[in-house]
Amino acid sequence: MARVIEIDDQPVALAESESVDISFFVPCYNEEHTVAGAIEKLVRVAATLGLTYEILVFDDCSKDRTVGVVKHYQELCPDIPVSLYTNPVNRGVSRNFVEGAFRAKGKHYRLVCGDDIEPVESHITLLRRMGDADIIIPYFTRIDGRKLYRHAISKLYTFFVNCFSGYHLKYYNGCPIYRRRDILRFHVEATGFGYQAEFLTRLLHEGRSYVEVPLISMDREGGTSLSLRNFISVAHTLLKIWLRRLRVYLFK
Repeated sequence: MARVIEIDDQPVALAESESVDISFFVPCYNEEHTVAGAIEKLVRVAATLGLTYEILVFDDCSKDRTVGVVKHYQELCPDIPVSLYTNPVNRGVSRNFVEGAFRAKGKHYRLVCGDDIEPVESHITLLRRMGDADIIIPYFTRIDGRKLYRHAISKLYTFFVNCFSGYHLKYYNGCPIYRRRDILRFHVEATGFGYQAEFLTRLLHEGRSYVEVPLISMDREGGTSLSLRNFISVAHTLLKIWLRRLRVYLFK
């Protein structure tokens, strides 16, 4: 019998644990033109590699037809394991990421952006390494369509995270493959841009093994908003990472 928990004061039946190889978490906000393509790529890749899988689409209160597109896909392809979850308010990708892990049933778990920015070859390259370590971390040797100032910001961000954490990863925002049980046990409470760095460094702190895999990607929008909210989120993340490192130094 499925175990039931409450999420946002609503009862949620947890799926049978680790009954498929991987759960793909697909967050969406106004992705009506790309989400079907993102789903179809995952179906093709899973078939190519012989993986059992599920796709969990989380619509974060989109203003366009994203929900309708996903429902239409479900109607056309009822045998494809696609589940749709809709939020009445925008909750942010990190919160949906953790909630998706509770609803999922895969041994492994990965975020795949609903804007369909990854080539099939990148999916295959990364997924072939699944199981080689606790975390399979992608980094990008090339990101097509990304402006120079975004490359500079990304490198600076990676530099600061490595300085504050003491680790030496090549990239922190590339959507790694995790063991789902680690998300359930060690998930962080960050809500903004920096949640992936905070979570990755937490897992490394817990002694999880990892491999880094070079990939090619693209930046569909060509840039990211440099808002005050993002700066505050990054500062908060760096502070938490540094405090964790400081605790280790003081109490080792």
